[in-house]
Amino acid sequence: MTLLGTKPVQLPTGSWAARIGIVLIALVFVFLLFQSRVGFMLARVQPDAALAVAPHNPDALRWKIETQLMRAKREDGAMLSDLSRRAVRAEPYNPVGLRTLGLFAAFEKQDARADRLFSMAAKFSLRDLFTHAWLFENRLATGRYTEAFSEADILLRQRSTNWDVVVPLLAQRLKEPHVIDPMARMLATKPSWRGALLLNLADEKVDLESGYRLLTRLTALGTPPTTEEATPYFQRAVGKTPLPLLQRRWLAMLPPATRARAGGLLRDGDFTGLDVPPPFGWRFFPNDGVIAEAGESAVPGQGSALYISYPGDQQVTFAEQQLVLAPGRYRFAGRAATDAELSSGQIYWTLRCGLGNAEREIAKQPLSPAVDQPQRFTLGFDVPAGCVGPKLSLVGGKSDTLQSANLWIDALTLDRVQ
Repeated sequence: MTLLGTKPVQLPTGSWAARIGIVLIALVFVFLLFQSRVGFMLARVQPDAALAVAPHNPDALRWKIETQLMRAKREDGAMLSDLSRRAVRAEPYNPVGLRTLGLFAAFEKQDARADRLFSMAAKFSLRDLFTHAWLFENRLATGRYTEAFSEADILLRQRSTNWDVVVPLLAQRLKEPHVIDPMARMLATKPSWRGALLLNLADEKVDLESGYRLLTRLTALGTPPTTEEATPYFQRAVGKTPLPLLQRRWLAMLPPATRARAGGLLRDGDFTGLDVPPPFGWRFFPNDGVIAEAGESAVPGQGSALYISYPGDQQVTFAEQQLVLAPGRYRFAGRAATDAELSSGQIYWTLRCGLGNAEREIAKQPLSPAVDQPQRFTLGFDVPAGCVGPKLSLVGGKSDTLQSANLWIDALTLDRVQ
């Protein structure tokens, strides 16, 4: 005898009663198999039809609950509760049934029961969005932040579309004092969304000082922010935090080896490269036809230098560094070299104070080395009292003859004279 979907089976010999019994058992098995297969196939597309064929099919009950929830009315509560109980009886670890019962318990202000049901549902499924979203919101609302961030991690691992909602919400909760430590501990495990959350520190809706406390806590936990991760905070803090204080915070957050090289009034004057967030390192501004980059010095054996080149058809800023200078007398020095003749004053260093429209120049150093003859330059200047945000910039002016320029600059130093 051959059963549907099985290999041929040789029935045993014996009495007719035994043979008939075996046949009946086989027919029951085939019916149950048919009922289960049909119920499974119809569960998602036609849950009502699936339940007609298999009234206790867990998949059919689950999808019936899901479809009914999406268009549920208040009077549907009893039906959904009944469906959920049937689903749990048919499959005790059915997360949809458990969390729907939990939802109705929450509606009825049975908080402890709702918590228990949602927690049970969470144990049986890491993929059920509704369950983990409820637990995330509940844990945040009740101050159970460690659990809340674990639920957030689950939500963010489920699907990328959750990031646009969950990550900004997490960042905005940083203003609550008890959030910083559990948040930092979660980020210290380096989840995939760590960078996205730290990027949100640039958002005006996020408390700036809380963002700084989060970064310092990460540093204390042994997982300091990378340059890319710290950049959003420091970029936003410029103009909102006094520069001397911001510089101290900036230095404290650097790795020890980098911090040793980042001290002094001017950083990376030899252009060997310093991987630091803004605003206290060099910023280069390459553009169409404009080159501004660290490279090999034009002077043989002298290591690295800043190389710049542009067509001279417009004024450009090649490089810039934010400084912190107390009032007093200073000396700025360095070396420049070129392989082509420059127009007098075409390229120059400028030191300016002030922000925005209040910016003003307090010192200027033109660069005019002869071809293949490196030029050392020294500029003495005074920083007046009230000089806000002094900034050193290398600028190329527009040439009347549209003369292009190539220049190498290195060995920069900045010292206080008195």
